[in-house]
Amino acid sequence: MSMRWHNHEGFTYVEQLIGLSIFSFIILLFTNLFLLIQTDVHYSNGDVIRFLNHINQDVKEADMIRWQNQALEIIIDGAVISYELRMESRIQRFKDKKGLVILLDDVATFHCAPPLSDHQFYGQLHCSITLETGQQFERLFVSTKEWVHAYQTFR
Repeated sequence: MSMRWHNHEGFTYVEQLIGLSIFSFIILLFTNLFLLIQTDVHYSNGDVIRFLNHINQDVKEADMIRWQNQALEIIIDGAVISYELRMESRIQRFKDKKGLVILLDDVATFHCAPPLSDHQFYGQLHCSITLETGQQFERLFVSTKEWVHAYQTFR
């Protein structure tokens, strides 16, 4: 019995491997091209989520939070941490009006306000961010220290 490598009735094993390799290479190129195109959208979403989580960490430790002079101010142990929209497209973080950390770029608007309600919610701010791409993000921040203090005071 002899093994035949070339069969005129169909594809040989080598031809199938070459075809599979070419097909795999094309799929790999299209997948990477698709990921490259989608990177900008996911990149900006990730930045905004990290920014909001960063604020949330500061707010958790805050004695007081407020929106004043177009800036989100978070008071922690007497230090004032502020998040401000500067240079018309960047949100920057300052501690006691010193230092400078750019946290988010390509921002069209940044605004915070107490939640809209008939009831007074102490230690809560609702913040919204609109990117230059038109994407909008919103988040409610709650200062547990300020909320507990207000609860104990009115109790």
